[in-house]
Order: sequence, then C-alpha cells, then structure tokens
Amino acid sequence: MKKTITYILMIIALFILIYFSINMGNYNVPANKIIRILYSFVTGSETPSDITNYEKIIVLDLRMPRIIMVLLVGAGLAVCGAASQGIFRNPLVSPFILGVSSGASLGAAIAIVYFAQKHPHSVDICAGIGGAIAVTLAFLTARKPDGSVPRLSLVLAGTIISSLFGSLTGIMKYVADTETQLPAITFWMMGSFGNVGWKTLDVFTWIIPINIILMIIFAWQLNVLSLGDKEASLLGMDIKKWKLIYIYFIVSTVGICVARTGVIGWVGLVIPHIGRAIVGPNHRSLLPMSALIGATFMLISDNISRVATTGEIPVGIITAIIGTPFFIYYLRKKETSVWN
Repeated sequence: MKKTITYILMIIALFILIYFSINMGNYNVPANKIIRILYSFVTGSETPSDITNYEKIIVLDLRMPRIIMVLLVGAGLAVCGAASQGIFRNPLVSPFILGVSSGASLGAAIAIVYFAQKHPHSVDICAGIGGAIAVTLAFLTARKPDGSVPRLSLVLAGTIISSLFGSLTGIMKYVADTETQLPAITFWMMGSFGNVGWKTLDVFTWIIPINIILMIIFAWQLNVLSLGDKEASLLGMDIKKWKLIYIYFIVSTVGICVARTGVIGWVGLVIPHIGRAIVGPNHRSLLPMSALIGATFMLISDNISRVATTGEIPVGIITAIIGTPFFIYYLRKKETSVWN
C-alpha cells in the first residue's frame, strides 16, 4: 500500500511538473490558453480564436516535443542504469559502461566533420552505428574461447573500448574546423534537447518506451540475474540468453538516447540509487520507480538549462552538477559495501 501511494504521488508530481514546464521559458503563455491549446490538439478541434498562432507554435511545436523527448530519455537512461547495475552486480555501473557513449561520440564527430553539411540526419545515423560498433567490439574483446562472456571481462572490455574511441574522437576534434565543426562536436558531447522537434520523435525514438515496458515486464528475470551466475544457474535460468536480452534492451535504448540528444551522464548512475532507497532492490518495483524519478529529474534539469541564462546551458552540465555531490555522499555512506 505504501509503495502504491508513493507511485501515485510521483505520477501526480510529474504531471504537475510537465504542466509548469510547458509554460516555462522566455515567452509566457497563460495557463488557460495552454489547457485549451492542448485540448484542441488532443481532440482535433479548431483552436480558439483568442489564441495566437505564435502561442500555438510555442506550445505544440517547440515545447511539447521537447518535453516528450526529455521524459523518454530521462526514463530510459534511469531504467537502463538500474538494469545495468543489476546485471553486473555493481552499484557503480552506468548504462554507458559498454562503450555506447564513446562509440556514439566518435560516430557523431565523424558525421559533423565529413557528412553533416550535406546530410542533416547523418549525425543521428553515425552516432547509432558508432555505439553499436563499440558494444560489439567490447563483446568480442571479452568473449572467452568457450563462448562465455564473464561480467568482469565485459566491464573491463567496455572501459578499454571507451578509452580507444575517446582517443579517436580526440583526433576528430583535432582535424575539425575550429570555427564551426569543433564547437558543434563539443556542444553535442555535452548533451542537449535544443534541436528536438516532432521530426526527432520518429519510429526509432519510440523503441525507448517499448524497451522500458519490456524490461519492467521481465524484471523478475533481472532479480535472478542479480543474484550471481552460480545462483541463477542453480535456479534453472538460461544466463547467457537473458544477459543478451537485457543488454540488447540497454544498448538499443541508450544508443537511441545518445544519438538523439548527445551524451547526458549521471542519470543512469544516480537515479537507480534514489529509487532503491525508496522502494528497495526488487527490480519489479525499482525499474518503474527509476523511470518516474529519471523522467522527473531530467525535466527539472532541462528546465534549469532553459531558464538559468538568456541562452541555453547544455543539460549534461546540469545533470553532472546535480549528480556529482549526490554520488560523493553515496560513496562516503556506502564505502564499505559492494552491492546492496
């Protein structure tokens, strides 16, 4: 009953935050107009005559798609972080551990330097390909002769591949044009929702909520995996199969998030710990709670990035500023514990 009330309160808080986020920015749209604009959009009815076309564009074309993407990315990264920590049985693991972010960064940098001027969508495509290549190389590096992929080897391989791809991204920065290409690469790697529109919310983006739902449905399998390989095998689980399934969910979700919005850190590392403190380690409760907290946290961070200055601060900076002190506190409090 207590968990149910917590979920209800979190959902209500999230909807209230969404409402205020729609009206947050340099141009203020009255609350009654926002409600009528959204009502006409949902029902397909004609927009009231007292609402200007400019107000309609701000609410529907600028803020709504951005808020939807913020919610999807926040929930996706948080759930993938919780799943990663369960699979690898390590509370210090983030969803970027397999090299997705570094591979995507390299792909985006290559696209910005060589393809972006002629092909606007090349950054998304190359970032997705780069992330997939990085994860594949991590798996091939960690794979043993008998076909097994130990947890520790995979984490170490991901770290190695991340370092390699980070160095290659540095080379791309070195050869990039300092007037246009280098700032674009740097800004992309900081993470931002500034370029999000309805076209960004394509069919690939909706893989994120599908993966989140599937991970929650199969959360009981994740509970077994988090016990350890020996215990899971004694319970009759096909460890290799379920590891690959969950890693697919994580990699595809994180890859799409990074390809669309750049690298946004700390969400998948910090949010699962908050969720675990509220509902406990059972992933059937932890994953949906992480999704709610992650979406809320990302929306708050994006609102700060939009209104803190006259310009727009990359949201990855905001999440790092908020996440770093929390994680320092967590490490000091849990320094004697490896896994809870």
